[in-house]
Amino acid sequence: MKRIFIVLLLLLLQNGFLLAQYKIKDQDELKDLKVLSLEKIYVHANTPLLFPGEYLYYSIYCLNAATNRLDNISRMAYVELVGEDLMPVFRQKVRLDGGRGQGDFFVPVSVPSGNYKLIAYTQWMKNAGIGQLFQDNIMVINPYRADQESILTQTDIAGADHMQHQDLKKGEPIQDLGAPITEDRSILLLTDRENYGKRDKVQLTPKNFRGPLGYGNYSISVRRKDDLATHGTLNALDFTAKYLDAKKSLPQGVNDSIYLPEQRGELFFGSVTDMQNKPVAGMTVVISIPGKDFQLKSAITDDQGIFYTYVNKEYDGSVLLAQVPGNNDGLYHIAFKDRSGLDYGNLQFENLKIGPEDEKSILQRSVYNQIENGYFSVKPDSILSIDTLDPFDGGLPEVVVLDDFTRFPTLKETLVEVVPNVWVKRLENGNDTFWVKEALENYENDFASDPPLVLVDGVFVPDHNALLESNAMKIEKISILREPLVLGSNRFLGMVAIETINGDYLENLDMGHIGQQDLMMPTAKKNYYRQLYTPETIQKYERIPDFRQQLFWMPQMQFSNVEPEVVYEFYTSDVPGVYEIVLEGFTTYGKPISVKASFSVE
Repeated sequence: MKRIFIVLLLLLLQNGFLLAQYKIKDQDELKDLKVLSLEKIYVHANTPLLFPGEYLYYSIYCLNAATNRLDNISRMAYVELVGEDLMPVFRQKVRLDGGRGQGDFFVPVSVPSGNYKLIAYTQWMKNAGIGQLFQDNIMVINPYRADQESILTQTDIAGADHMQHQDLKKGEPIQDLGAPITEDRSILLLTDRENYGKRDKVQLTPKNFRGPLGYGNYSISVRRKDDLATHGTLNALDFTAKYLDAKKSLPQGVNDSIYLPEQRGELFFGSVTDMQNKPVAGMTVVISIPGKDFQLKSAITDDQGIFYTYVNKEYDGSVLLAQVPGNNDGLYHIAFKDRSGLDYGNLQFENLKIGPEDEKSILQRSVYNQIENGYFSVKPDSILSIDTLDPFDGGLPEVVVLDDFTRFPTLKETLVEVVPNVWVKRLENGNDTFWVKEALENYENDFASDPPLVLVDGVFVPDHNALLESNAMKIEKISILREPLVLGSNRFLGMVAIETINGDYLENLDMGHIGQQDLMMPTAKKNYYRQLYTPETIQKYERIPDFRQQLFWMPQMQFSNVEPEVVYEFYTSDVPGVYEIVLEGFTTYGKPISVKASFSVE
């Protein structure tokens, strides 16, 4: 695996590519690429039927297509909900850790009723075509909109009193994958009772009876069985059967274009051209994600003027910038490139319908959702905090807070009068620039003639002269690193990171000479809300209605020698009915596991 990663990295460094695609140039490269297995993705979704005001919860398993085991090739997955008009309702990025990821989507009232496809993939999977991508059926019923024709039968549209649901019985899933795989009994879902009252505590124990043979990664959903006819979500067993013939290795040949895997994080790429639109080779590009916790990277363009960068750390910024060092305004054009999209023209959608007999169930569920969302503030999910970001990568900057000193009008005067170890130097061309004193005498003398790297609110500033005359009253603090830095082919003696009071430097910046890519934030990892009716909290929630359909969602759990048995506790709601417990996942050696159990609430 390490060798393949090095080969792919060299491919990126030595060759240009368009729309995230790289052209295989010879048999040696093709041989190396074919050693790296393709992937397939399984998504465990909590429900096949959604209403506005509800959440689609999902858990991702990224598997090696050859072994069916969790895969660590790709670090990013993409999840989309696509309508029959072939337009995505949402598209989310999900970070993968050891092949596992999770996310959710809140269904707004703008989503029309209809049959949809839940799609999931990695960039590496796209090489095998749309058949390699995960696909599952989702139905949306939106009673708040007038356009219901897509899910009403013709008899119902004409005013008939009765219709057929594709010969489905209530709550029965459609099975169209051939002979079903026998359900595995190595893991059981045990509850302390079979029947519960409202707001009653349930103790759920998923139990592994096979020891090491049951070790693996799983997810669990506890949800009320739908009164409406549904097709059921694709379980792990049927997924394995359906994708048994998924391509195991790269199908392309020499001179074909491929999508490169995102092995080190999100892959971004772009180009640098001159004013005659000719590619600029060997140019250093400074890449940054601005903000308080900025990130800074660099790349060097290849012979075709293409640069690339991986973003492997979590971030909270909304834009990625690319700039070239030096005072080069008007000399170069920098642009990020987009990945080519997917062709969904061959998607086959289900044709599930609703009829007059469903009116009561639809109305009741809609009322429940409205009430639940009205009390959302007392039942929030919690977003897990991301790892602490260190924009200085372990360096210990000297920090000067300007309010601790006498204020001067310009930044130039402030550096001269207030900031230690930083001063202004006049260059031979008459321009002024920042200069930083070395941390140690005679330390790295090779850098003694190099100015520092200067950032404002995380934005790289190549033109120091204009910045030095700026208003220092807008600056909150200045952080200084005094060690040498290298970005691409450019050297800097230290760093000066300026932070404004309002953090708005980027908003007022002329972007004409800067490459800009809007960032779609990966989905946040959450701890999902669990209602508690303990003696300490029961009075607090006594007057708050509880119409939850989803009682419990655990997107990631494991069985191992460290965790031989797991016990979960959750509480029922005020909604009676039969509730289904579903466990999906894969053992450490790639065997699919799908287990169901149920209990009733009266």
